[in-house]
Amino acid sequence: MVDFRPFRAVRYAAAAGPLDNLICPPYDVISPPAERGLLDRSPHNMVRMELAELDGPPPPDRYENAAAALRSMLSDGVLARDDAPAYYLLRQRFATGGVERERHCLFGALRLEELGDGVLPHENTAAGPKEDRLALMRAARANFSPILMLYRDAAGVLGRALSEATAGPPAAEFAADGEQYALWLVQDPSAVDTVSGALADEKLYVADGHHRYETSLVYRGEARDGADFVLTGLVAFDDPGLLIQPYYRVVQGASQEQMAKLDQLLSFYFVSRPSGTPPGESAQLDAVVATLGQGQTVLGVVRQGRPAQVLTPANDIIPEPDPQDPPETQVRSVEAFVLQEMLFRPVFGDDFPDHIAYVHDGAEAMAMVERGEGQVAFFVKGLPADVFRAVVGAGIRLPRKSTYFYPKLPSGVVINLLDGNG
Repeated sequence: MVDFRPFRAVRYAAAAGPLDNLICPPYDVISPPAERGLLDRSPHNMVRMELAELDGPPPPDRYENAAAALRSMLSDGVLARDDAPAYYLLRQRFATGGVERERHCLFGALRLEELGDGVLPHENTAAGPKEDRLALMRAARANFSPILMLYRDAAGVLGRALSEATAGPPAAEFAADGEQYALWLVQDPSAVDTVSGALADEKLYVADGHHRYETSLVYRGEARDGADFVLTGLVAFDDPGLLIQPYYRVVQGASQEQMAKLDQLLSFYFVSRPSGTPPGESAQLDAVVATLGQGQTVLGVVRQGRPAQVLTPANDIIPEPDPQDPPETQVRSVEAFVLQEMLFRPVFGDDFPDHIAYVHDGAEAMAMVERGEGQVAFFVKGLPADVFRAVVGAGIRLPRKSTYFYPKLPSGVVINLLDGNG
């Protein structure tokens, strides 16, 4: 049973300045240069507490400094805790591919439960990020960034309730990095009951934040006060702004023999033909792959000094995508699965991650090959939401980096203190 509750969020006070300069992305997309740029916007920027992704051992006092920043901002009135519990509804407006979109996300406190029943994961995790997030959680006793999860609203009950909530003026409006945001507090008892009741018997699908969720389970196991709940943002599967973009794969450090075996497997499983796209035009190759991929598995292939190719299945070993197929069959048509289990693992063995760079930007994937940093780049389409729901709903975990949910949820809109007073 899903227990998703309103909570007393900590938010930036007006004295802190415009939220435009205070929010930041989640840690796993913050590089050290980006961290410095965020702090240039404001010394109170959320990145002081969220921190950037680790590149090597943690610096001394990394976590205590973040905890001290939280205490200082609370003491100085830069941050303040709301007096009463609420759900917090965030509208994100953004553009991609020349298309204007908006997505609605509902923040609340989700009671933790073991993965696999009411909360369904879609990928495996690594130890390093969990150690980093656990150390931060222990020091600061707070959730700084929300976990993104998806839910079904087949009857439209939540959609109607949240639409009514946005009828009034927002509590805050702000913009950052080309995106516009509006935030509403949902506190009406009827709306709160509708939300909690409609979600009680649903399943939640982890979209972004697997490491943080598993870290929260460990933290809860340490028997700490306030550790039973984790800050979570919920987006409906049928939200028009739900966008699942791909990660591209760039092969690196393969021997001549390994490349020959990879080419042999590609020739066995696929038919190759020119993509018809000019060199360096990643957006055009993306469009070709997405168009051809509407009814079949498709790979775009980029090699140094050669025209880009598109690959389609040569036989029925790779099934055509069909929503009527059982999930165990559907997953075999997912490009990330095909690449990992039918190409990379047979070529590189279980050490295949050492030879694969996962890149979200197609232009960068192409550039890596042209610079000689990669031997071949694979372009794939974004995973359809219905396939994601079917496969993950059946308890099947997808390969690492099968999805890039865009845009990322910002950190700093709401903070959840793990002190048992929420």
